[in-house]
Amino acid sequence: MTTNARLTIKQILHLVNDKKACPLTIINDCYSNLQQHQPRLQAFREVGTAPQLTSAVPDGLLAGVSISVKDLYAVTGFDTYAGSPLALTEFNSSGTLVKRLTDAGAHVCGKTHTVEFAFGGLGTNPHWPVPVNPFDNNQHRVPGGSSSGAPVSLWMGACQLALGSDTSGSVRVPAAFCGTFGLKTSAGRWEKDGIVPLSPSIDTAGLLALSAADASWGFAVLDPATSANPEAFIERCKPNSRPMEGVRIGVIDGLFQGCEGGIDTRVMDSLKQLQAAGATLVHLDWPHIEETYQLFLEGGLSALEFPAFIKTEHRKPWFDQLAASTKMRFAHLTQADLANASTQIAEKNALIQTFNQAAEALLNTVDFAVCPTCPISAPTLAYVEANLEQYKERNFKALRNTQVANLQYLCAATLPCGLDDFDMPVGLQIMMGHGQDEQLMLWSCAVESIIGDALYHYAYKLS
Repeated sequence: MTTNARLTIKQILHLVNDKKACPLTIINDCYSNLQQHQPRLQAFREVGTAPQLTSAVPDGLLAGVSISVKDLYAVTGFDTYAGSPLALTEFNSSGTLVKRLTDAGAHVCGKTHTVEFAFGGLGTNPHWPVPVNPFDNNQHRVPGGSSSGAPVSLWMGACQLALGSDTSGSVRVPAAFCGTFGLKTSAGRWEKDGIVPLSPSIDTAGLLALSAADASWGFAVLDPATSANPEAFIERCKPNSRPMEGVRIGVIDGLFQGCEGGIDTRVMDSLKQLQAAGATLVHLDWPHIEETYQLFLEGGLSALEFPAFIKTEHRKPWFDQLAASTKMRFAHLTQADLANASTQIAEKNALIQTFNQAAEALLNTVDFAVCPTCPISAPTLAYVEANLEQYKERNFKALRNTQVANLQYLCAATLPCGLDDFDMPVGLQIMMGHGQDEQLMLWSCAVESIIGDALYHYAYKLS
């Protein structure tokens, strides 16, 4: 895949501020990349309109920056399908997060594909084209889900930032499968108005970029704690000369087990780089791993909360169109279960709080915890579409490590750290306590300064 030179957000803003490039020209270059690669990679459900060079020039911190938006978010001027075959007409006006970005001068270049109602970790969808993982030119590998088009849009050179959402790993899995940075925020941290819900208890908005450094600009504008003075936060994200000196990194041994294709080895190689830079690796016996995974296998909270959204008379046309891979998530629930959903939801949320307390206590002994983001690499589309059992097995395993942060009420990020034995990207996951999102971004930038970003690891492969 060949694209025009990819500019970082810092480079874009230097060009704009020094009057060496017009923001409109930079945005139009991104559209050129988008149009070149969309026919093969299929990241976008709907493409925006390239601005005329005579249009008003965008102003603000992100002037010249393009963003793609997962088609779970409402964006003024675009329809919202949420991966279904029918548009959700009530989601037609930009919510808080999209407004923050556009108010800062960013341009929405289009709506990216999503798994139907975000219910899946592989990126498949029977109603719409499945975006192509750009790391395999010989066969169609899945991009990961549910934010399936988001990382592909970044590698297309269509944008510098991609908005996604994460309920069990829907930002981090596609980021890991496609070799980008991905951020899952703490539950309740970022506003969710204008985002189609899956599981309101644990749904989180998230962000993808080709580097944590680029993502820090988006975070600075989006996060309520930093948006009043984003430049100050961006300055804090610049790593010092010895960012790992004295740092204690918790290694979650239980989540290294069962990794395929040398993924565990690649992640440990990156941790050894951090160790060589001054960090101490502390092996952790992570609490409630099996209980958390069992809760996930039982449908978590999504299987109870999503039916409340979709099984209304108003949304019967959408329910009737649901794919088998979506309906299977709550097919086991009886009418009695659904009638008693509020009680079960309260019980599961109480369980999550118990998981969180134990995780937070352990996290207090280290600066942050790490594990492989996904224990598998991206499977082929043909394999997971062959039958439902193959889909389920790969889907559950893809989400095995990421769902821990969701069902233990933590924030998490994934950083690219090389290629596995199948020549596919590997992700290193960082987890921190609830509400530690600023610190998570700071540590992500520090780790990236040592192990390298997506362009460092993969630009040669996709050139």
